[in-house]
Amino acid sequence: MIPLIIILSVSALAAAFLLLPVSLHIKFDGDFSAKIKIAGIKAYEPAGEKEHPSGKAADSDKKARTDNSMRKMFGKLEDRLGFSGAVKEIFSFVKSLLKRLKKQLGHIAVRRLCLNIRVASSDAAQTAVEYGAVCSAVYPALSFLDSVTDIKMKRINILSDFNSEKSDFSFSVIIRIKIIFLIILTFQAFSEYNKFITRNEL
Repeated sequence: MIPLIIILSVSALAAAFLLLPVSLHIKFDGDFSAKIKIAGIKAYEPAGEKEHPSGKAADSDKKARTDNSMRKMFGKLEDRLGFSGAVKEIFSFVKSLLKRLKKQLGHIAVRRLCLNIRVASSDAAQTAVEYGAVCSAVYPALSFLDSVTDIKMKRINILSDFNSEKSDFSFSVIIRIKIIFLIILTFQAFSEYNKFITRNEL
C-alpha cells in the first residue's frame, strides 16, 4: 500500500509541475538573451544581465555576451545573403516553424512582441529594394502569428533609413506557456531548426 501511495504522490507532483506556467523573455539586440520564470519565480537569468554594485557589468560578463552564437549565426547569414536576405531567411524559418506548431500555438499567450528593423545602405535605390524585401518577408509571418495566437501588446517598427549605411535588427518577446506544452513545442521545433541550420550550413 505504501509503495502505491508513494507512486501516486510522485505522479501527482509531476503532473502539477508540468502544469505550472512558464514565462519566457527572449531578446536579441546584437546579443541574444533569455530570462525564465516558473510560476512567477526567477529560474534563469544570463550572467550578462547581472550588474555589480558599481552599476557596470564585469569584464568577464562582457566577454560572455560577446561570444554569442545567435549573433554569429546572423552575421554569417548577413555575410552571405546581405542584410535583407538574412532577415528573409530567418522569417522564412519562423513562418515554417509557426505552421508546423500551429496546433500547439493556441496554448501560448504572447504578452509582448517588439520588433525593430532599420534598413539602410550606401545607395538609396538599394535601400528601397531591400526595405521592400524585408517587409515582404516579415509581415506575412507576423500576420500568420496573429491568426493563431493571442498577442496582448505588439510594437512593430520597420523603416528605411536613407541617412545611414548600417542596417540593424532587434526583437523582444515575452510569452507565457505551461511547462508541458513548452516541452512538446521544443521537441516539435527541433527538426525544423535542424533543417534551417543544415540549409544555411551554420
